[in-house]
Amino acid sequence: MKTRFFAFAALALTLAACNNDNENLNDGPVAAKFIADITPATRVNSEGTEWTEGDRIGVTGAGFTNVPYKREYGMFVPDGTVIYFDDTETHTFHAYYPYQAEGGTVTVSTAADKQGTGIDFLFASGATGDTRNPEVSFTDKTDKGGPDNSFQHCMSLIKFTFKAGDGIIFNGMEPASYTLGGLKHEGTFDTATGATAVTAAANSPITMQLGGATASQVIILPQGVTIPLDLSVSYNGQSYKATLKLPETPTANFYAAGYAYTYNITLNNKDIEVSEPTITPWKDGDSFNANSTL
Repeated sequence: MKTRFFAFAALALTLAACNNDNENLNDGPVAAKFIADITPATRVNSEGTEWTEGDRIGVTGAGFTNVPYKREYGMFVPDGTVIYFDDTETHTFHAYYPYQAEGGTVTVSTAADKQGTGIDFLFASGATGDTRNPEVSFTDKTDKGGPDNSFQHCMSLIKFTFKAGDGIIFNGMEPASYTLGGLKHEGTFDTATGATAVTAAANSPITMQLGGATASQVIILPQGVTIPLDLSVSYNGQSYKATLKLPETPTANFYAAGYAYTYNITLNNKDIEVSEPTITPWKDGDSFNANSTL
């Protein structure tokens, strides 16, 4: 009987010690855990719609500024500094991608050699966490009546699909390149707000090599335009020229942040046809048709 009593007493002391340990942990600093989705679920690379290993985001909140977190094994983990909650307050966070060591307002070039995920700027805000709920979720919670705190595209995207028309057969002889004129390619991105701005004083052409592909895309800074864009497609030693109708939605004459504008380009024996632009995810934009001559 005494043995059983002492056994119960020892168990009670052990449980009490465990409870005390948990209380100490909860009252002390707790590391934040970050979850992030991209909305719409699209990327500019060929690896699909998800984050990829090695992606780095910059996180600000709880007294920390521009702290890098890196994607490893499907999770965002500290890439140096660890963000801790060390008080009982609820803290609000914002984050951006891709991580910029200098933070603040950074310069952006959308020239041909800069195209890719390096200028696919994303921004998320409004996600919260605290010591008792350290999971900071940059996700879309609207299906549960909550806010959308997911990462959103901050740039605009123009996509081209090239098709063979009358008297044309690609079959190993696809268009070699194209030149798009009428846009400004220098600007800034604010890592604290997700805002972009155009700083270039004048338009400049951008030439993209196709390398046998029949689809291509150009990330651009969101911007207003006043005259149709010029397009020149190099095919079989010839230059096919067209003008691209400007967007009508969501804003007239404006390539908007988070929208992708798709132009279907059909090369004919003596001319070129450009479809009305469709807006696809990222978010749906316009699509247009136009005629062109050699």
